[in-house]
Amino acid sequence: MSIEQADEVLQELWDQDIRAWRDHWVPIFQRFAHDLVSDARVSSGQIILDVGTGTGVAATEAARRVWPGFVFGIDRSGTALDVAEVDSAKKCRNVRFFKMNADRMFFPDELFDSAMSNCGISFASFSQTISEVYRVLRKGGVFALNDWHLKDVPAHRAFSTILQECRTARPSEKLKLQRVALATMERIGNRDFHMNAQVEMLDNAGFKRIRVRRRNYQIKLNGVQAYMDLRLDRAALKQELAELSKVERVRLLNEISEGLKHFVHKGRFVFDWGVNFVQARKPR
Repeated sequence: MSIEQADEVLQELWDQDIRAWRDHWVPIFQRFAHDLVSDARVSSGQIILDVGTGTGVAATEAARRVWPGFVFGIDRSGTALDVAEVDSAKKCRNVRFFKMNADRMFFPDELFDSAMSNCGISFASFSQTISEVYRVLRKGGVFALNDWHLKDVPAHRAFSTILQECRTARPSEKLKLQRVALATMERIGNRDFHMNAQVEMLDNAGFKRIRVRRRNYQIKLNGVQAYMDLRLDRAALKQELAELSKVERVRLLNEISEGLKHFVHKGRFVFDWGVNFVQARKPR
């Protein structure tokens, strides 16, 4: 499967996962967004771009800091943007969202003071996207982005190992496609989109003063079940569960619960989540 085909499948899954994202993942990614917006060096009165804004977590955080400036969030998912519009309206008035491909933006050259992306750039269009960001960013402007890999988060890695051992050996064509797409993106991300490769692409696009920083977040949830809800309430995982027999499903859930017990401390599910942050500037 090509990276473009895998990206298409994952986009379909993402559209199905918006509710789960809001319920379980947003509180975590808000922490990432807080630090990302700081790295973007935003200030009052500026015009900011949020690439791959999703449900607008980083855009809303930035909007609070730039008032009376403005934030534009772009994403290719209309489903996510519908949620972003509703959620942001409750918190701020200076943010707008547009359905747009990040590798082909409709904005004029040098419009934005700063740009950012909270884990929002697809591997399939990374090089083209950062070239577009460079084009629409003003001279001297900051571009801040972040990224993480499943293999670097111990709890996610343990969960995936158990799933691999207990999932069905006779998947439907639909599930096969989802598995291949997820595996393709993970493999390409680990091989081709490590920090050194991203820094090199940013440099090739023209960015300078590129700085990489790894931040480690300690995540605390209300027990193993809360973590299982975080993971299992996603479309691909629901499909995995649906294709197991009742006995197999119970076995999988028991194996996960047992295999993750060592992350429980004083009744809380505690694990580290490492995220790589990159800050770069467009030369003056």
